[in-house]
Amino acid sequence: MKFVTFKTATTPARAGMVHGGMVYDLANTAEAVGVQLPASVLAWLHLGAPGHQLAAKVLALALDRGLPGCPITEAVMLAPVTDPPKILALAGNYQAHIQEAGHKAVDKNAITPRVFMKPITTLVGTKAPILLPPISRHVDYELELAIVIGAQGSRIPVANALDHVAGYAVYNDVSSRKLVISEGRSVRDGDGFYDWLMGKWQDNSGPMGPYLVTRDEVPDGDNLDMKLWVNGELRQNSNTSKMIFNIPEIVAFCSTLVTLQVGDIIATGTPSGVGDASGTYLKAGDVVRCEIEMLGVLENTVQGG
Repeated sequence: MKFVTFKTATTPARAGMVHGGMVYDLANTAEAVGVQLPASVLAWLHLGAPGHQLAAKVLALALDRGLPGCPITEAVMLAPVTDPPKILALAGNYQAHIQEAGHKAVDKNAITPRVFMKPITTLVGTKAPILLPPISRHVDYELELAIVIGAQGSRIPVANALDHVAGYAVYNDVSSRKLVISEGRSVRDGDGFYDWLMGKWQDNSGPMGPYLVTRDEVPDGDNLDMKLWVNGELRQNSNTSKMIFNIPEIVAFCSTLVTLQVGDIIATGTPSGVGDASGTYLKAGDVVRCEIEMLGVLENTVQGG
């Protein structure tokens, strides 16, 4: 199934199910067929497998009875999960991206994933603007597969990791590569790392969506074609099979660092083709289109800050 958080000109943000170009309000449609489901995607995720089964039943009944939905063209799509407990992300999880930055390919068996966090205030949906912050003149895109956690866990074995995954979404880890605050500053050890990290934190720097596609609809999340265009020019073209650490390994490792909670988002790293490799950064008016096989299209226009 495909789940969204959407709003219209007359309704606030609500959880919805997508089918055939229509969005069906999760709670209202459930009520119409005589059952109860929550009005937010996060609350629905907390129901686990029974909630998934009930939502599928509700959608089937809605279609059978011809219940009304909202045309997807009339809905404003927010991030599928608007209020995750946390957003984790991986740095350097594709060999080609590591190499385009001027580094040598790594030996997977000799390293561990590099995990960082992004604030919740970075999260926006498709069609929302990517904001150029005054703190940077070097804003870049990073197409990534996002994992959404569906069952809480800590120290999860790799063999059981997929049991904790609710589904997947398209994600863009927009990054400020250089910060204005670094100009003329006295240099201290670690400045480079902290500037890199703070460059991940700007508002609207985490577009996600349009859908949360449940895991049962994605036979193999570790083999999905992924592409990113800027103004129609193909910049990134890869496949999730090229990740250094795969989905079960990522989930298992992250769970050794912190308890994974229902609704957590894990962005799994970007392939080669980022703008920083060629010194080509985003500017106001640019249109960034991200697509991952089976997960839909995420599109955002860059806006001056």
